[in-house]
Amino acid sequence: MRFIQLQLRKLGEVKLGLFILITGIVLGFLFARIFKGYYWNSMELINTDYLYKIRDTAIDYPVLLRYVLWNIYRSFVLFWIISATAIGIPYMALCILYGGFQCGFFLTVIFMRFNLKGILLIFGYTFPHYLIYIPVAFLCLRTGYWLCRSMYYDNKLGRKGKAEK
Repeated sequence: MRFIQLQLRKLGEVKLGLFILITGIVLGFLFARIFKGYYWNSMELINTDYLYKIRDTAIDYPVLLRYVLWNIYRSFVLFWIISATAIGIPYMALCILYGGFQCGFFLTVIFMRFNLKGILLIFGYTFPHYLIYIPVAFLCLRTGYWLCRSMYYDNKLGRKGKAEK
C-alpha cells in the first residue's frame, strides 16, 4: 500500500486526475458500444424530431435560468462541503470518473447516431456550456484537493493523535 501511495504522489494530482478522466472516457465508450442494444431503440432524446421540437418550443427563459443555476449551484455547494471532509479526495476522484464516463458515453452515442455530423451537434449543442464549466471545474477540483489534503492528509500525527517531531 505504501508503494502505491508513493507512486501516486510521484505522478502528481493533475496527471492522476487526467488518468482517471481518460479511464472514465474509455469506460463510457465501452459501455455505450457494448450495451447499445439495450438503449438504442428507446432513445428519444437524440431523435431528429426531438431536436426540431426543442428548436421550435417557446421557452420561459427566467424559469429555465433559475432551474439550471439551482442545479449547478447545488452540486457546487455539495462539492465544497464534501471537500472539507476526510472523504473529499475519493469523492473528487469519483466525480472525475463519472464526468469522464458521461463524456465518453455521450460522444460515442452522438457519433453512432449522427456520424461526422455529430461534431457539429456537439459544437453547437454542448460545447458553449463547457467553455465555462471546464475551467471552473478544474479550479474547483484543484483547490478542493489542496483544501482536503492540507486538512486531513499532510499533518504529521502519530498513533495517539499527537504531533510527531
